[in-house]
Amino acid sequence: MRSEYIFQKAEGALGRHDTRDPFAIARESGVRVYFREDFKRLKGMYSVIHGNRCIFINGNLPGHVRRIVCAHELGHDELHRELTPDTVFQEYTLYDMKNRSEYDANVYAAHLLLDRDEVLRLARGGYDAFQIAAEMGTDINLLLIKINEMGRQGYELDLPYIPRGDFLKEG
Repeated sequence: MRSEYIFQKAEGALGRHDTRDPFAIARESGVRVYFREDFKRLKGMYSVIHGNRCIFINGNLPGHVRRIVCAHELGHDELHRELTPDTVFQEYTLYDMKNRSEYDANVYAAHLLLDRDEVLRLARGGYDAFQIAAEMGTDINLLLIKINEMGRQGYELDLPYIPRGDFLKEG
């Protein structure tokens, strides 16, 4: 999927819902969000069950991680819904950058959660990537994905780090 297409999809959601809160976007879009306490290692998944679009999130995750997982799964809803057959419980492996649909969902989450102008303001103010991530209350790897995508859009930002695609697989 082209980066610009994913960016436009995320921007469209932001315009329709006037919020970066993925839970509010899910609710307003008719996507049901369920928190599961029985997930061990799985962070989340997206499925369409009997015509109902559903996001399942590990209820044991900290709030900021739940937010990223929800945004990532919204990416699957927006970008890959046709890959999820109705009535089949389709599981996605989160944050696997070797899988194109997972990378697309990561990019969507980065665009949805992280404001480009805020990233630019902080970067131009002398903040490094770790400081920007801390200031914005996000995971460094999600920020690096955003910065990488901004580079594809023509923004010149010094990117000394490469994002790890499996940043939410651990712990």
